[in-house]
Amino acid sequence: MKSLYAREDMPKPILTSMVNRRIDQVRTLYEGKSILEDAKIFCNSTEQSLRLLLESMDSNDTRISDLSESYSHIVRLINDVNSAMGIHNGDYLTMDSRYSFSRDNLQAMMDAYIGDIEMVRMCEVSLGRPNRVDMKIVDRLKSLSNEMRNYHFSKDDGFFTEVSSISRKTMDQCLWRFEFLLNKLTATFINLKE
Repeated sequence: MKSLYAREDMPKPILTSMVNRRIDQVRTLYEGKSILEDAKIFCNSTEQSLRLLLESMDSNDTRISDLSESYSHIVRLINDVNSAMGIHNGDYLTMDSRYSFSRDNLQAMMDAYIGDIEMVRMCEVSLGRPNRVDMKIVDRLKSLSNEMRNYHFSKDDGFFTEVSSISRKTMDQCLWRFEFLLNKLTATFINLKE
């Protein structure tokens, strides 16, 4: 999100959607997992902090950029607690961590990016700027995600090291395409402000 809105404030509907989605994630963690009492207290406290952010968005005395920074701080705390609890953290998966990806991590990252892009597109359409998100690129990203989901990756069990190496190269090739398409989408988005 920061790269898409590097030269402008993030629109309030996008930040609102991000905060609401995070509230749902925290609530799901609280309700769906067997977690320690301290973690439950943290989840409740975090939900209250996120709700305070939502309320603050409607006030005229708070800037969106300040709220965005506060949101980032809350997310860092959530990720720290998730890490301490041994819960997989997809928020920090980036192209820079490509060589440590498992297939599941790659798929989760792709799906998360596509979900964020769709959220941005809905917001931009509501703001009267439907052309900022190039749908051809979005369609290619979805196609690539489906390709990854349907590809059978071999396991490295010692006997099929060559096959495993080819699977790894296939995944690297898909990552390159994914990164290329994201960069193209970002460039188009930034250059089309209206």
